[in-house]
Amino acid sequence: MLESFDQAIGAQARRTAAHMVKCRARDYARRPMTLENLYPGLAAARPDVMIAIAEHLLESERANPRRWFGFGGEVGALNAKAVQLLGRALRRIEARGTRQREAWHDEGY
Repeated sequence: MLESFDQAIGAQARRTAAHMVKCRARDYARRPMTLENLYPGLAAARPDVMIAIAEHLLESERANPRRWFGFGGEVGALNAKAVQLLGRALRRIEARGTRQREAWHDEGY
């Protein structure tokens, strides 16, 4: 009984974290200038640079000592994951647009 309860809590925590990351990534996409709060120049960065900076932010968050009181320890990681997700989505959109432009060029448009 206790194991299934722990598994249920763990599963719900993962779903909640994924939802928070997706919502935050959408917010960053709607208002890119808010990315400047995380890292200077991030709002104007290309997707590959955005992903690299997000990975750097995650590494630095992991290297910081954990605090066992209050809130705030997970916020940096959630923000970095959201930037990483946004960068991946923008990279996918950019690649799709490049393929479309190449196809149009090949067809003579």
